[in-house]
Amino acid sequence: MMRLEKEVSPEKAIHPARVLLWNALEHADTEKAYTPDRGRQKAVFDRISWDSFVAEVKSESGGTGEGAGKRLRGKIFEMLIQADPAFGQRTALEKELLALAHNPDAFSLGKELGHHRNPDMAFLIVQKDNGVVIEGVGESKLGLLNERSYKQLSETGFARGVKALVDVVNTLPDPAAHGLLEVARARSVLGEGKPLLTVSPEFTQLLVVPANRNIEWQSSLINRREFTMEGRQKFYELLSDIRHVKTARAAFSTAEVSALSQAFSTILHL
Repeated sequence: MMRLEKEVSPEKAIHPARVLLWNALEHADTEKAYTPDRGRQKAVFDRISWDSFVAEVKSESGGTGEGAGKRLRGKIFEMLIQADPAFGQRTALEKELLALAHNPDAFSLGKELGHHRNPDMAFLIVQKDNGVVIEGVGESKLGLLNERSYKQLSETGFARGVKALVDVVNTLPDPAAHGLLEVARARSVLGEGKPLLTVSPEFTQLLVVPANRNIEWQSSLINRREFTMEGRQKFYELLSDIRHVKTARAAFSTAEVSALSQAFSTILHL
């Protein structure tokens, strides 16, 4: 008779944070007329590295009060989107470019790069034989879009920040000396004398909002109290221009992210 090796039970192999958050997800008091896509949500959970998820959320969710809660919800929403197969998978180079954009001082490039409005989700790049093309950026917005959102999505926002980053990276004599190892690796493959990064003429911005939002009804995405009638109209026109802004739904609703945030608060106090 064949001897069977003792196996670890599947329950013991599941990360406790995943168990806690999935339970919170299933018991969330969701929005009226919203039906969760549990298959898509499970696919997101399957792609999360839970030790890293917990550590990163903990590191960026300090403080107390409503501001701390808002930061926690925003960070969880952002990381859920990063793990969503619907939005692709971030390469090491994309992650490094995003880290540089968010904190140029960490790479000793604060003076050169300056401080611009930068996306919190991702750079969307395509690697080709003659270099790397930045086709767009991704931005997650859990709350209603405000004046800051408008400035980020306009020509003076993310697009300007991306151009500045491209100019700096392409002129760095030694990227590795600044800790930009993926940039150095990509440049070594490309060879000398060619710019590593270029911005696509069809550069666009992917705006990801909660699953319960009606993206076809633009006025429901905007905090209209922050705008004049003229300002709202300009924002509607910007969101309607799919050459520059594309809007998509995340796998999780506003109420579900709130429920996950409340459950994660338990982890923070362990």
